[in-house]
Amino acid sequence: MSASKSTQAEIFPPRATPPDSDGYPHYVAIGEANEKLRKVYERELKAHRRARQAFLKPGPGALKRWQQRSSEVRTNFARCLGLQIAEKPSEPSPARFDFGVPVLGSPSLAATWLRLPAASWEDEDIEILILRSRGASRSPAGVLLIPDAGPGLMGAESPESTARAWGYDLAASGMLVAIPKLPGYARFSSTHNKWRILEGACTLGEIVGEAARALGTLLEQPDLNSPTVWVAGQGVGGLAALMLGALDGRIGGVLADAPTQWGSPNDHEGLVVPHSHPLTDLPELAALVAPRPLGLVAPSRKNSDLDAPRADVRSLARAARPAYSLFKKAEALRVFRSTDFSAVTQWMDAQGGNVMSAKNSQGQIEYGPRPKPRFSVASYTDGNAWKRDARRLRAAYRKASGLPPTSVPLAVNQVGEKHLKDCTRLEYHVQTGPHAWANLTFLRPHGPIARRTTILCLPGSSSDVARVENEYAHEVVAEGWNAAIIDARVALMPFHPGIAEERAMITQSLHDLICCLDYVAGREDVDPKRIGTTGVSQGGTHSWMLAAMDKRIAAAVPICGVCTYRSLRAGNAINRTGIPVQTYLDSHSIYYYTPSVLRLAEQQDLCALIAPRPFALVGANRDDCFPLDGMRECARDLKHVYQLLGAPQNFRYVEFEGLHSIPPHSRKTAYTFFRKHLDGK
Repeated sequence: MSASKSTQAEIFPPRATPPDSDGYPHYVAIGEANEKLRKVYERELKAHRRARQAFLKPGPGALKRWQQRSSEVRTNFARCLGLQIAEKPSEPSPARFDFGVPVLGSPSLAATWLRLPAASWEDEDIEILILRSRGASRSPAGVLLIPDAGPGLMGAESPESTARAWGYDLAASGMLVAIPKLPGYARFSSTHNKWRILEGACTLGEIVGEAARALGTLLEQPDLNSPTVWVAGQGVGGLAALMLGALDGRIGGVLADAPTQWGSPNDHEGLVVPHSHPLTDLPELAALVAPRPLGLVAPSRKNSDLDAPRADVRSLARAARPAYSLFKKAEALRVFRSTDFSAVTQWMDAQGGNVMSAKNSQGQIEYGPRPKPRFSVASYTDGNAWKRDARRLRAAYRKASGLPPTSVPLAVNQVGEKHLKDCTRLEYHVQTGPHAWANLTFLRPHGPIARRTTILCLPGSSSDVARVENEYAHEVVAEGWNAAIIDARVALMPFHPGIAEERAMITQSLHDLICCLDYVAGREDVDPKRIGTTGVSQGGTHSWMLAAMDKRIAAAVPICGVCTYRSLRAGNAINRTGIPVQTYLDSHSIYYYTPSVLRLAEQQDLCALIAPRPFALVGANRDDCFPLDGMRECARDLKHVYQLLGAPQNFRYVEFEGLHSIPPHSRKTAYTFFRKHLDGK
């Protein structure tokens, strides 16, 4: 991106906006812009939904168009979940074991426990409770009954509890019922989902994948008279049942009791599915079940504060009805009251020919391959080979993260100017998208206008322009440099569609930073060959990411912002208040994570894209966000690549005693590094 492109952005004169307590006029305006963004985004989601519904519009060729659309959505949504469509996955045989069979609701029922060995993505075996009627030698159909998540989406209902709610009645009606104890529920949390997102999967995909394996076990049961199986569930179990029914051709019919809402900007972090919002939503997944029977049960009670919000069942039915009309199977779609269980079982019995046999299935889902990084700088012994592959890695990362090919500002509005004792403070709003703005504050030392060294000072996720200026930006000015402080979008905005979008949250901020850099590099008071970047925490992460993706950054010094992704998962951390957290993953919001990044590279491999440009890694030995062993591993591999490229003097690793912070001595380390490599002093 040439700096000249930034001249295309129109510079507006300052306008009167009320200042905040620090004298900054930007917060109110950007907050208003954020609220507009939320409304625009919600309208876009509705527009996506209308576009999907257009595939169901009746007319010549409508059924064929819908079938083509269905096939594409199944393939691509399975990939979002970390799954894939397969002809016939190979499964190990389950083993019977004694697990203290629960007290059954009726002496006419029998129970058996089976254990299915863990697959490559799983840490534990899948235990399956099988319920059957003693009076029938073989059951005419089976039901895979997926448990709900516990209160607050933590843990899960036990198979025994699920059996009492639904399983006993279904088994008493003559069906063979399988209730799996899914390991994915035991790890169901935003914490675990962050890790799965890095791997190119998600927790919901893990649950659906485990349920698919349990389905295979149910179909192999000798007590099952025919390969005809329903999938059912309540809450998150109902959501998983809809997803499994939409994707897996072995499912004969679906029964979803008050499925959990999914596909909105307010999804619980544990329910986020990467890249899913532009692709599909819950109403379309319900339509994908057609022409197989779909029973939806409306909740009879209002959600408690601990429950995940339930979907609007009747709106789901309305959205799915056109698909059933295309197949001329209107009777296969039904909405029930939650108290009308006898009507549910009668309807299931009456479906007969509408229920598909697993023998006629076209594709079933299984886990995708476990990710292995394609690039690992530690494995290279030739600098030229790394240079070649570094170009490939940069291009692959830009594509995988959703970073646009170019990032230039659409407009730059000057909104403030103030003469301070040591500098002039200029404040700008930089339009980075049709409805998105970033804030840029530029501190220029007093004196003649001249091209100066410029340091981009990037706030952390809990910081902002005002805090960075008060903490260290004037120290940068004292060096005779310009200080450009950039509020990444997430620093100010409580709303930012991200992981579920084509462009992850952290990528949105990176795009904002590059847009601001494009403007800064074209200013008459900036030397475009002497631009450095630094920051602490998320600001440190943004620093190395910006330098890795944009070669106009001549030197980078991230402080407490680098470690391997895998080290975040290992061990327990203690936060700054002395409270233990589950893993270092808990120290970062879901914003920090780039979907599928571990299919490409580890963090040090991405940092290596900066080489041979000057790079100093500064970190704390008691950091509760970036573990020390992960930081040291990054430093070791970065030292290796700088040696490969013949520039060992351009890399420095500094480890200080202390917590996650940016103390004065770490800032002095950064200034010394910039003086040497940008000013030649």
